[in-house]
Amino acid sequence: MLYYLSILPYLIVFLASLFQPSDPDLGWHLKYGEYFFKHATLLRDNTFAVLMPNFHWANVSWGTDLITYATYAVGGFWGLTILGSLVITLAFLFFSKAARLSLWDEALLFPLILYLEKPLNAVSFRGQQISMLLLGVLVYLLSLSDKKPKALYLIIPLFLLWVNLHGEFILGLALFGMWIGLRLLLSFMSFSRKRESSSTKSVTLDARLHGHDKRREGMFFISIFILSCLATFINPFGIGVHIDAFIHIGSPLLKNVAEYLPFPMLSQAWWNQVVVAIFLILGFIFLYFKGKLSSKISIFGGILLLYLLSFHVRRYAWPAYYLILPILQPLSAIFKPDKKKTTIVISSILLISVVIVAFVDKYPFSKFTQYSWNTYCQQPYILCSPKSAEFLIQHKLTKNLFSLYGWGGWLIWEYPQIKPTIDGRMHIWVDEKGYSGFSDYYGFEQNMKEINASHYDVVYMSPDKPIYNHMMQLVKMKKWRMVYEDKFAGIFVRNK
Repeated sequence: MLYYLSILPYLIVFLASLFQPSDPDLGWHLKYGEYFFKHATLLRDNTFAVLMPNFHWANVSWGTDLITYATYAVGGFWGLTILGSLVITLAFLFFSKAARLSLWDEALLFPLILYLEKPLNAVSFRGQQISMLLLGVLVYLLSLSDKKPKALYLIIPLFLLWVNLHGEFILGLALFGMWIGLRLLLSFMSFSRKRESSSTKSVTLDARLHGHDKRREGMFFISIFILSCLATFINPFGIGVHIDAFIHIGSPLLKNVAEYLPFPMLSQAWWNQVVVAIFLILGFIFLYFKGKLSSKISIFGGILLLYLLSFHVRRYAWPAYYLILPILQPLSAIFKPDKKKTTIVISSILLISVVIVAFVDKYPFSKFTQYSWNTYCQQPYILCSPKSAEFLIQHKLTKNLFSLYGWGGWLIWEYPQIKPTIDGRMHIWVDEKGYSGFSDYYGFEQNMKEINASHYDVVYMSPDKPIYNHMMQLVKMKKWRMVYEDKFAGIFVRNK
């Protein structure tokens, strides 16, 4: 009975994580994967966009691109939906095992974490979800350090895999290093207390042996960390992936990219952060009074760091929410019934109820199986227009084209005849002369630079961008003319 019940929390996660693919970058990820399977080599130059042609780029998600394309080639959008849900479910499994959650804990906490992680998971499969899974594996292996220390050797191949799948391996290394630092600090404090408690001036034999064991343990942890760092250099781009990862830390170019900005003040996501902060404080208090705080302190440093950073960069919120599970666990224990049988009954009722809600929410499943590029264009994150793209091709309006950043990936895959101005790969690209294609593009999009003084002859833009209203003014001035318009896109052509 308990075995079947233990499956229900993960059935909930799987059902709740079924989403229609809506990643704006999906198109260029598919194109990179397709290129490898067609040419048996990785594409290293920018051949897809107009700005910064032939820019050499270390693709930190090259392995994920292969998985994405292979899945799409076999199962289409439905395959990506299933893959995304499986990856998320596995992430929950490893984080749960690391926190040693009971069935009761999973019944109460899984729905909360699913709600918090929805902004990330709602786009379906993407590389960041793989990083969350691998972070879960890392945390699980670290949780075995006391009883099965040899399991930590698996961290080395973990990072070898991680570096070839997604750029957030650098976050994993940082958290691993912080865990080691806190672990060594606790060992030193423990050794110091043993010395102080000695009845003689000299260190007792037990204290010396304890210190020797702790030093050996510390060297073991450090050696695993060093080998893990070295393993990350085994990739097709060498140190290039590390440079790309570090550029993402504090780059001024990211101030115009939504996922690197804080949650808007007083928004629902911002209030979620506040509520989670209250839960964290309560969790710390309960752990302290139960005498369990010291046993979990080595992982707390990473949790607090990520959580504080998430108030400045929302991207850090997603790993932080997974990592707070061991702190939230004492709060779920407050509501746990005293009797085991009662606990099982209430857990069953809760889990079955949530399974039904998740099933009804995702039904009918035809919305996943019949998903197409046309319905992809209707997603809130995308809002593109196939008819407008076809108009560009039919009327040969693809030269000197200024196109929307968010449509770059879609155009690269669906309409290769249209070479977009820019796409989602290019937000932090800077060449040896200091030129940034994204900064150049963004100035025009936000109407901070005069498009009429540029070399562009065709503007292909969404109505919600500042440049669109400016284009309408230029039309009234008869400097440009609108040749196409629908609710998602407008096409403007310069009057010569």
